[in-house]
Amino acid sequence: MKIEIQDYCIRCGLCEDLYPQLFTLNIDDDKIDLAYDDDIPTDLEQAAQDARRDCAIAAIFLK
Repeated sequence: MKIEIQDYCIRCGLCEDLYPQLFTLNIDDDKIDLAYDDDIPTDLEQAAQDARRDCAIAAIFLK
């Protein structure tokens, strides 16, 4: 499973606050960085699904 953040992300930081093991707000580039560019570890798949559900504007997609 991979995480993708859409361009319309508003960088509210909610994903980073709730799921720091998956997301980091990059202040220099004003974007959200992913902890995993490739498949996320199996033990974090539920956190990724929760992050998708909790995103304020539904900008997180899972593949």
